[in-house]
Amino acid sequence: MSAMPPTLPLPPGPLAVRVKEPSVGLFYWVVTQLSTDERGSDVRIEGSDHPYPTHEAALHAGSACLKALKASVLQSQGPH
Repeated sequence: MSAMPPTLPLPPGPLAVRVKEPSVGLFYWVVTQLSTDERGSDVRIEGSDHPYPTHEAALHAGSACLKALKASVLQSQGPH
């Protein structure tokens, strides 16, 4: 993950993991919050700070981050 942790609690909205390949063979994952507005842009929540050798490896790491973020959000909300 990047050096700066996301600010919790996150605003409500759907999250997604994306894998980008800015250079051939170097894959980075990014967790974004999807915009609910057609004209709005997605907001970067977290991203890898180093490349992964395969798309699958980056997706796996990004998915783990997404699960950790969701767990943090649920934990910060406390019992209902």
